[in-house]
Amino acid sequence: YLEGETLAARIKKGPLPLDEALKIAIEVAGALGAAHRKRIVHRDLKPGNIMLTDAGAKLLDFGLAKYERPVSADEETMTKDLTGDAQVVGTPPYMSPEQLQGQETDARTDIFAFGAVLYEMVTGRRAFRRQSNIETIAAVEREEPRPLHEFVKDVPDDLERIILRCLRKHSAERYASMFEIERELEDCRALASK
Repeated sequence: YLEGETLAARIKKGPLPLDEALKIAIEVAGALGAAHRKRIVHRDLKPGNIMLTDAGAKLLDFGLAKYERPVSADEETMTKDLTGDAQVVGTPPYMSPEQLQGQETDARTDIFAFGAVLYEMVTGRRAFRRQSNIETIAAVEREEPRPLHEFVKDVPDDLERIILRCLRKHSAERYASMFEIERELEDCRALASK
């Protein structure tokens, strides 16, 4: 049992102040990075799966996680889905295009979801939310999110750049690791606090 509230409940109250959003984002990036180093892909990162406690943000619900394990030095990575093969699983507004299409997923899938969560923390709005799941899926696959400055004044350019890079449609164009994102968010937080 964890005392606190989910990030989803916190966002319902409105966009988070920049410093609070960055603090939570850095903690979540660290937790995801730790999972990725263990070759675990969460695949269902969303505000409802992040608990805000007095001790910091906690990443919950690894029920849709996928474990990747190396087979041998001369073979490709073999994956074992905890939920079965060829299933499309997750929450559409936070799923990456490749996840929605039932393609192979890896840490960059979580990076896309992380970008969607961070966008929502800062703006109070989902990056790709539409009237129906089908429209939401189409938006994730084909549309770019509206610029953050349409909803929030004085969003640092660096933060918007980080979020938009996480939300790139092609996984190869996203960050390579959560460690890289965590480091850039810490730099952004240091600059914002000056």
